[in-house]
Amino acid sequence: MKALTLLSLLSLSLSFSATAADGGEIVASRKFTGNQSCGTTGCHGGGTLHNESIIYARKDPHAIAHGILGKGTSLRIAEALGIKGDPIKDVQCNVCHSPMQGVSADLFVKDLKPDLGVGCESCHGAAENWLRFHTRSDVVFSQIIAAGMRDLNDIYGRANSCVGCHLNLDDSLRKAGHPELFFELDGQCMAQPPHYKDARPSLGPRSWLTGQATALREMSWKLSQKNDEHFLPRWKALVWLLQKTELGKTELPATEAFPAMQKAADEMARKASQKLWTTAAVQAQLRELSALHGDFEGAQSDKTLLQRKAEVLVPALDRLWRDLRKGGAPNQSECESAIQTLHLLAMDHEDFDPAKFANTLGQLKVALSATAQSTPAPKLK
Repeated sequence: MKALTLLSLLSLSLSFSATAADGGEIVASRKFTGNQSCGTTGCHGGGTLHNESIIYARKDPHAIAHGILGKGTSLRIAEALGIKGDPIKDVQCNVCHSPMQGVSADLFVKDLKPDLGVGCESCHGAAENWLRFHTRSDVVFSQIIAAGMRDLNDIYGRANSCVGCHLNLDDSLRKAGHPELFFELDGQCMAQPPHYKDARPSLGPRSWLTGQATALREMSWKLSQKNDEHFLPRWKALVWLLQKTELGKTELPATEAFPAMQKAADEMARKASQKLWTTAAVQAQLRELSALHGDFEGAQSDKTLLQRKAEVLVPALDRLWRDLRKGGAPNQSECESAIQTLHLLAMDHEDFDPAKFANTLGQLKVALSATAQSTPAPKLK
């Protein structure tokens, strides 16, 4: 699979729609209808059980993603980049913070002004061909997808829709002062004010693993285009983590060839999105990850790489632990405390202490062992 930059992926979704992720037939251009077409009182702005647009507008950071471009750090970044005038009108900024600003006028319905921020159609796709029938009871979901709605129920498709803005960052933006981006699908979905319900089995672990494999694919693609010494430790850390998972052990090659890793990571993401986890599987993965404390005890190891490993390991521990708790694990304050301490240690980029991290990870391993002994019999999650 050839990875797409965010801009090319967005441009493709704005101009065309495919009936499937792979080899779908490209059909005629569909136009955007704007947030207001979703938020009427008869649709998603109608109150209880139909309040998706209300939640989005009032609580979702995506709705105001454009607002930070004209002040504070954003202005300093714009100045460093040599951007003249309003940053929201510059493609380097609006491609993520307000995507519709960069869309050609002929891709909007008549007289529509582009939405500010990351609007409904930025994620769900141009609505012209499915807007009027997608809530009908006699229409099946596959028909709506065929009409052009992006399939965000598919965890792999969801990861692909989010990863561009939440991971990819041009070197020029980073050097100008833009904060580094870190993509972890499950945690970021849970932190988002929910305007949908999704109670499918294994959603947390599946989203976490699919998202991380997708991130590895994108990082591999980026490094295949240009070797970046700043980015390389992040890539190595993610490879290290995913090779400790059941799927990663079989799917990921033992190579630093970026194109090969890109292809393998994409296949792993597809499989991870379909993989169901049992309680026993979550417990086993947690035990294996917590047993990695020895990797952080080597005094001669690359401290930068160790910090990057900690940076990807902690979210994995956190997401798997949250899922285990949700499935009936008892409240173990020792686990909660250890994971919180690990998070604080991992985020200390300048003064990361591998020994303290290793010690706390060992404490988590002991606490998890106690939890496993009192957890109900394994079940499908």
